[in-house]
Amino acid sequence: MYQLNKVLLTLLTIGGVGFINYIVTDQLGTTRLYKDANQIRLGYCLVWSLIDYVIYLILLQWFKSFISPNWLQITVTLLTILIAWIGTSLLAYPLHWITYKFYDWVTAHLRINKLLTTDDGDVWEKILDETQSDQTYIYLFTLDHKPISAGQIYRYSADENSNYQSVVYPFAETPLESYDVLHERVMSEHYQDKHLTYEYINTK
Repeated sequence: MYQLNKVLLTLLTIGGVGFINYIVTDQLGTTRLYKDANQIRLGYCLVWSLIDYVIYLILLQWFKSFISPNWLQITVTLLTILIAWIGTSLLAYPLHWITYKFYDWVTAHLRINKLLTTDDGDVWEKILDETQSDQTYIYLFTLDHKPISAGQIYRYSADENSNYQSVVYPFAETPLESYDVLHERVMSEHYQDKHLTYEYINTK
């Protein structure tokens, strides 16, 4: 019975703690999974579970010499959960930043070109995801170039019917510019030397 409880507790620790990692990173906004992303979410949890399991084994080795076998499994399980929760909370942002800086470095130094491709996913979400910045500014216009809003984007989403939604912190003192004036400014060489710009076109 003891061995069975040990196996069950180990399995629950491995699987459950990985989900805790996911919840923490999702709440902090460093994990962005949309729509039918259950398989990706599962894989993400499994990767974290592998890391948690290593922590679990290390703690098991450290504490087995001075904690009784009756309390060893429970103690190590609780410590693994605590370390996973606190560690993920502290490391989520730095790991997120380091990961994308590394991707940028690889792309720049190995001359990896992103070839033009078609995409069945949501272009609006992908453009904003790829900016990976907390200071992304957007200018929204209707198809006949009438200004809607402009400011720093806070949240965005799109449902299956491409019902795009955005929450924007409006520019406090800057009036809305006309499309032609804005287009000329952001397309200038001086502006593009300082900023990464995208032009999104929705013809639907």
